[in-house]
Amino acid sequence: MPETAEPIINDLNRPFWDAAAEGQLMLPHCADTGVAFWPPAPLSPFLDGGSVVWRPVAAEGYVMARAVYRRAFQQAFAHLLPYGIAMVHLDCGVRLQAHVPAPDMPGSPVTGSRVTIRFDVLLPGGRALPVAHAITD
Repeated sequence: MPETAEPIINDLNRPFWDAAAEGQLMLPHCADTGVAFWPPAPLSPFLDGGSVVWRPVAAEGYVMARAVYRRAFQQAFAHLLPYGIAMVHLDCGVRLQAHVPAPDMPGSPVTGSRVTIRFDVLLPGGRALPVAHAITD
């Protein structure tokens, strides 16, 4: 079976990927408490049987952790080496993984950096993926 780097899209996460294609960060929220959460679920993790609504959120936060890959574990990303992956704590309280472009370049986000999440196409013909970009003063 050929390797794929495309995300698996299903009914639970489709609103995220549809919004990403438009350059917007959208997350599931508990309809009763208004609290955002990730990963998506059919029911609120905050209330027993609570309903879920999808809402846009501010795409800013800080890097909690970052890993730099110097060899490709997925060949689809080999042309991006070295590439980074960050765990971003968004200001809305949700943690989300994001790609870090050119992690060895000055100004690249590191642990503690303020970042904004944008959706960039990283692979030819691919889907826009979450990418952490440093916020500069």
